[in-house]
Amino acid sequence: MEIVLRSAAKVAAASGVVAVLIWVLWVMLDVKGLQPGFTLP
Repeated sequence: MEIVLRSAAKVAAASGVVAVLIWVLWVMLDVKGLQPGFTLP
């Protein structure tokens, strides 16, 4: 059961990092685009 929890934690951490990277890229594109500022999703 511990192995399952560890693998689930790794998947959660990886998906969290990917989500943050996508959000940062989206914010950068948004700032370069029409809106002068950015807001949290």
